[in-house]
Amino acid sequence: MNKDFVKVITLTLLVIFFIGFIAFLVPGCEGKYVRIKPLKWFGWLFNKPDTTIVVVDEAALQQAAMYKNATAPLQSFLTRLENAKNGSGQIRIAYFGDSIIEGDLITQQLRTNLQSSYGGNGIGFVPITSIVANFRKTIRHTFAKNWESMSFMTPFKADYPLGIGGFVFVPRNWYTVQKALEVKADSLADSTATFMADTTKTVAQRFYVTTNPWVKYQAVNVNGGARQFDRIRLFYSHSQPGGSISVSRDDQPAQSQTLSSGTGLQTLDLSAGRPLKSFGFTAPFSNPAHFYGMSFDQPAGVYVDNFSIRGYSGMFFQRIPKPLLEQFQSQMQYDLIILQYGENVSNPKFRNYDFYRRGMIKTIRYLQSAFPNVPILLVSAHDRSIKTPSGYV
Repeated sequence: MNKDFVKVITLTLLVIFFIGFIAFLVPGCEGKYVRIKPLKWFGWLFNKPDTTIVVVDEAALQQAAMYKNATAPLQSFLTRLENAKNGSGQIRIAYFGDSIIEGDLITQQLRTNLQSSYGGNGIGFVPITSIVANFRKTIRHTFAKNWESMSFMTPFKADYPLGIGGFVFVPRNWYTVQKALEVKADSLADSTATFMADTTKTVAQRFYVTTNPWVKYQAVNVNGGARQFDRIRLFYSHSQPGGSISVSRDDQPAQSQTLSSGTGLQTLDLSAGRPLKSFGFTAPFSNPAHFYGMSFDQPAGVYVDNFSIRGYSGMFFQRIPKPLLEQFQSQMQYDLIILQYGENVSNPKFRNYDFYRRGMIKTIRYLQSAFPNVPILLVSAHDRSIKTPSGYV
């Protein structure tokens, strides 16, 4: 090949490379009269290839998909909860369970966590009386003996529909005491019995009083508890025309408050317009109205209502009339319902729980009909120990 030709070609390539390199260094310019576009001929020399290695974890992707599907029904609640950060209204949770949550156990911690993140000051719904009042630390709750208490765990009385918490309380001029009586064998034996041992049975003994029943709530400085009483509401029904209660607020003189008559749910706002540390009322036994409980909350924030009944299986929610549940929902506006049951039907000898499955399906469908579009979270039963000759297992 001609050496002069090679020199010309080489020199030409060097000039082109030099001009290109200089052009690459000149930035683009959008002037009024002159417009220079940046030259990218040799940009590939300065751009490193993407060597990132992406590892796809199929198990993690499947788990994420399962989680997304499982939480899809809760999306409306989660969205409402996120909006609560801006102080937009109240978020309310109805937590139903047996003795595992009584005394505000579990619900106190849940309430504490949610209120610390999303606001709120109040304990929510509290019954008129409670067998665990001395055990519960989130409110100081005292009451007279002469309230008749009916629940899922007492014989059904059609004239006394249960409230949302599974209870109804009626003022009486009497109270009962469970007493064990010894029964002699000869009183139990019949002509066919060859032997009968002495035994005992429990009976309810009634005692009459002349004083009206009362209930008192006092604030406590406990996380997740009732630090003060702001908005105070009483829920009741079946008051006689002209019925009333006597209300006490802190150390102020008691005041009379008129009750509305009617068989549907009635709500009486007893707020004082200022925070209270103590609240209570007295109901005359001459007016056996149906009382369901109190609510201590604020218009904004998150509230977890503890609805616990010792020994209850979670079935037969139908004992609470659907119209009454709907009326409670119109007042409380629940965003989530939690059910935690099952322990009271568990038995180490059982292997088939189809009967319980069918019963809980009926409960869930009944609640869905009374609380449309409210998601329901079902919590499984916790572990249960049994006593064996070698100890608890």
